[in-house]
Amino acid sequence: MSSIHSGDHGSPPVSQQDLKEAMRYELNGQIWELAVEHLAQALSAKTRKPSALPSKPEQFDTLKNYDLATDKLDLQINNAFHHFARNKPETLLVESNCPESEHHRGLIDFLNSGIRSSLTQLPRDHEAIYRDLRFYVWDRPMKDAKSLKPDGAGVVGFEADELDNLFWSPPAEGMAIPVEIKGNWSELVLQAATYARCMFSASPLRQFVLVIGYKHNEHNLRFLVFHRGGRTSFTPLNLDKPDGQKGFNHLLVSILTWRTRADAGFPAWYNDAQVFLPRRKAGDSSPLTVDIDRILHYSVCSRGRAPRVFRIRVPASVPGEETLAGKLVPATSQIGVRRSARIQVAKEKTMSQTTGTGSPLNPTQTVSGNAKTKASGQDDDAVSSIVISRVRALAYKVENVDQAIDWSPLDPLKLAAGDSAVLKFCWVPGRGLNNVFIEPLLLRDCSGMFGVPKHLYSFRAHHKAGCPTTNHLFLPAFDKLKSSRWTLWGETYGVPEQPSLLGHALAFVGHSLVSAKDLRSLVLAVVHAHTGYYNMCVKNYQHRDLSIGNVLMVDEPIKTERFDIPNPNETQREILDLCRELGIDDQCTGLVIDGDMAVNWESYFTEEHVGTKSGTSEFMSSALLDPLNKNYVHSPVDDYYSFYFLTQWACAFRDLSPEDKPKEPQRIQQLQSRLMGGLHTRSTATTTINDINLQAEEYGAFLAQAQPFLRKWYGSLQLLANEWRHMDASKRYNADSFRHIAERGLLYFLRVAVDSKLFVTVRSQLSP
Repeated sequence: MSSIHSGDHGSPPVSQQDLKEAMRYELNGQIWELAVEHLAQALSAKTRKPSALPSKPEQFDTLKNYDLATDKLDLQINNAFHHFARNKPETLLVESNCPESEHHRGLIDFLNSGIRSSLTQLPRDHEAIYRDLRFYVWDRPMKDAKSLKPDGAGVVGFEADELDNLFWSPPAEGMAIPVEIKGNWSELVLQAATYARCMFSASPLRQFVLVIGYKHNEHNLRFLVFHRGGRTSFTPLNLDKPDGQKGFNHLLVSILTWRTRADAGFPAWYNDAQVFLPRRKAGDSSPLTVDIDRILHYSVCSRGRAPRVFRIRVPASVPGEETLAGKLVPATSQIGVRRSARIQVAKEKTMSQTTGTGSPLNPTQTVSGNAKTKASGQDDDAVSSIVISRVRALAYKVENVDQAIDWSPLDPLKLAAGDSAVLKFCWVPGRGLNNVFIEPLLLRDCSGMFGVPKHLYSFRAHHKAGCPTTNHLFLPAFDKLKSSRWTLWGETYGVPEQPSLLGHALAFVGHSLVSAKDLRSLVLAVVHAHTGYYNMCVKNYQHRDLSIGNVLMVDEPIKTERFDIPNPNETQREILDLCRELGIDDQCTGLVIDGDMAVNWESYFTEEHVGTKSGTSEFMSSALLDPLNKNYVHSPVDDYYSFYFLTQWACAFRDLSPEDKPKEPQRIQQLQSRLMGGLHTRSTATTTINDINLQAEEYGAFLAQAQPFLRKWYGSLQLLANEWRHMDASKRYNADSFRHIAERGLLYFLRVAVDSKLFVTVRSQLSP
């Protein structure tokens, strides 16, 4: 079996309590209850109504836009219930006071009886992809992710009396619907969320995951629908009562209306091995199927942005394709895994844990979210051994789905046969009243500028024609928020998150800064990335998530637009002078990528702010991480601190050659552990780097060599922070002030770079 990505099959057992705690942080109060009928409609197969307006990226999707398969099955749903009720299915359930394990067989028999009754009422020619769905008692470790043991399993197309093997991502029998049985909903939902993580990891771009939960001591059942904005269910169905049984049958008929994988929320244009790219003209059916060559980055989560980045390759011969202006250079190394969760400053101790492999966090690994932090040291264990089978993936043929190209630069990147590029997908909510998506605007407007990748286009994905891939249909109406929130843990967090799956195709080149061959090449890449960040600011975009995974370098320079500043002011003239001394022109070795946490200054200062903080915890400024700064506004000063922290990280975690490694590594290992920790432990590490004379024997030759540069840089940042702090507060929070401090930050850093004597003075052809 060939695989697209692999994990560590030798991972140690997971602490279930740690994993559940991570799930609670991840759900973060985004759990909702709808009426059974509403959820059944949301699950039903559907097609967009001819009268519905074309879907726009800023549009919130509603069920009113669709013709639902269940709308034509009222008689069948009613008949299925009566057929089911005649068999007295409640007698299959054991007494509520029996131990949990004794409820397994009864519930599984109940579920299978409901499937049979529902199928008797559907037309014989009904081609339901779940027609052969059958439930089994499982209660054993999965073959991948051995630490998880769902009590039951819904499997499609398997007819033996008992299961021998069961996988989240199958080469053989695969999990379709996990079943969990417990005596309280709080524990049950957290456990179900761990299964949802695995289901999403096995099919990363799917729209939702369904888990069946059963509270055995009350005979209450829920369909738990996990999506990238949280989890949605309904008030529990009492399986002893006719109303509960009827609601159960209604939900079963809904999932039996699925005739295609797209009906079940799987993207028809993607199969984990290939992608059918959108075309430039709506309705163009000419094929452009590209191969997924490598997974560069992925995130393990059930709720969150879940970024997934591929290197794609256009097949060697695509008749009539466009030619490429400037050959794309493929990415050369894996960026790493970023885990998602809301920042939990009260749980700072969880930031210093290790990954699920039992070893320290890979230095190229970062975390994702708004803000992002590791909620548990073992939150990836459950999916560490899940492997997506390329053979299985290719069994699902990708289809052309009419998806509009919503954002594209005037001079877009072009692809030809044999070229490589990068495709990024991420679940992103819009900003502000108009639900504006910032990242595709940033990529479009800054495409190809010095320090920024070239952009092809961006689009809001549709899992099939007319069906945007969102979580909107699984959320309550805004006028019913209070009555629809399921407050399992007393949370009262804000409005529902309404993300859409966005796709971005772009030139993505480079590797992690930790692989820099020497200090000069590392610093030069960081210098170029600084100018890329500044170019974004010139276009009114602030990145707000500079991390070791979002600043990359290349070994051979890439030709970009020449770095220049038209009509420079005094500060900008000095910036250009320093750039000339550093030889900055149109040959770039460091780039800032991504933008899913970016804001646009043209609207940012008029938006309502709720105190959320943006960034990757290991690289966020101390001011952003300080829990006392509840309404702190993220400025460019914080981004420049992030540049420092990610470079400090790159120096401490650099891939060392044998001659560079310390003879007594305990000190550098302690320093690395502190850099991976929370605010206070990182501050200790930063103090060590700046105040202690580092010896190569203890800290490695590279970090010791980098210390003078880092020390002087950190001092310049303190000057920048003081300059910002002493600015009149009434004049500080506007685009002009942010742009001014961005200029000052770049100026201070370039002065340090020139003074470092790492670069031979080179006069470029930049205009004065």
